[in-house]
Amino acid sequence: MKHKIVYYPHPKPWKWVLGLLLLLVLLGVTGWAVLFRVNRFTLSVQIAGEEQIQLEYGQEYREPGAQTRLSGTLFWKDGRVLEEVQPTVCGQVDTKTLGRYTLTYSADFRGFHGEARRTVCVVDTQSPVITLAEAPEGEWNPGEPYQDPGFAAVDNYDGDITDQVVCIETLGRITYAVLDSSGNPAYAEREIPVYDREPPEIGLEGGQDYAITTGSFYTEPGYWAEDDQDGDLTEQVLVEGEVDWLTPGTYPISYTVSDAFGNVTTVTRQVEVLAKPRPQTQWPEQKTIYLTFDDGPGPYTRELLDVLDSYGVKATFFVTDTGCDDIMEQIVERGHSIGIHTVTHNYEEIYSSPEAFFADLHKMQDIIYKNTGVRTTLMRFPGGSSNTVSCAACEGVMTILSEAVQNAGFQYFDWNVDSNDAGGARKAETVFRNVVDGVQQTGISLVLQHDIHDYSVEAVEDIIVWGLNNGYTFERLTENSPGFHHGINN
Repeated sequence: MKHKIVYYPHPKPWKWVLGLLLLLVLLGVTGWAVLFRVNRFTLSVQIAGEEQIQLEYGQEYREPGAQTRLSGTLFWKDGRVLEEVQPTVCGQVDTKTLGRYTLTYSADFRGFHGEARRTVCVVDTQSPVITLAEAPEGEWNPGEPYQDPGFAAVDNYDGDITDQVVCIETLGRITYAVLDSSGNPAYAEREIPVYDREPPEIGLEGGQDYAITTGSFYTEPGYWAEDDQDGDLTEQVLVEGEVDWLTPGTYPISYTVSDAFGNVTTVTRQVEVLAKPRPQTQWPEQKTIYLTFDDGPGPYTRELLDVLDSYGVKATFFVTDTGCDDIMEQIVERGHSIGIHTVTHNYEEIYSSPEAFFADLHKMQDIIYKNTGVRTTLMRFPGGSSNTVSCAACEGVMTILSEAVQNAGFQYFDWNVDSNDAGGARKAETVFRNVVDGVQQTGISLVLQHDIHDYSVEAVEDIIVWGLNNGYTFERLTENSPGFHHGINN
């Protein structure tokens, strides 16, 4: 049996190639379509430089440029720059006109569109320029109104703005100020010659003749100074001179001030330190005992006042600030004399200087006046005028004070009979005997006791009885009584 052989014709090679190419094109188109759909491409325009640019008026604008970028969600996430696609720019910048300009950058690629914007601000930040004309020499006479030689103001944008300049004239200076339409300021100053022939004026509170009493602290009464050009010059016044308020005399105090143009004024105040006249001492004609009590009032002073009242005897109390204010009032109301002793009885403090002593003296005077309504002139130095304890505090202070207090109108009293109740005597009998022995040796006796000691107060009645029985009269001290001053030891 014979087999029949059938021959199929072989396709030609070029047909195979063509078919393969068609297949690849079909696959490529489909792939790109799938790729664009899945990858979700976006087209953007990225501008170079700043999105907002500020240019000065007249400054040249140079375009920084832009580029087109293709980005996808799967591929080219960071974007791919399309060099072949250059963005187009829409808009213009006029740097000769102030304002805000918007430039739009756009690009298109295979159906995609991208866009970006840039803002360019043209501004004027330059201040105007003020030019001052030269002042002609020799054409202005002092005392005449000053004539401004002229000025001009020019702005880079507004041009001539001279008519907008504001001139402010002060002493010796003219200030020129102007603003351009953009609010930029400009200033200039011109020094102008000023002639001031009027000197300042000084006024003295209390007058040019001023008086104080010796022992009264000198406090500047006050002054003022004014100038027709410079105004208030009080703080610039130079005060020279000192007042010795402890020594009678006349002390000049000068006040000097000068203005900005060298005009000088000097005024002098004459401060007179006056010593009060010292009263004439009157010595009793009969035998007299002056009982005096220091350092009170104290817890025994009321009892002492009662004893004195029972015999009609008047005494003198040199008081301190013990706090027994109501007893001070009783001392005065019952007819006794009250005098200043000290506020603190602190030797180191009160004798540290004349100023410290007088401060203590005036303070105790105020305390007495507050409680009694009396300003006394009687006083006794703590320790007496012959004390030496003051040497350690201030050398020579007692020599100064013994004169100063008298010039100040105070009368100081020492003693010539010491009860010794602040020393060795600790019993009433001893105090009594010390007083009687002392009195018998003098015709006029000024007795020192302390009403802060009960034993000393207890001895007073016996002293009074003895004195009355022996022909003595008891008196209180006045400014005319003998002071029995001790010798000064410092």
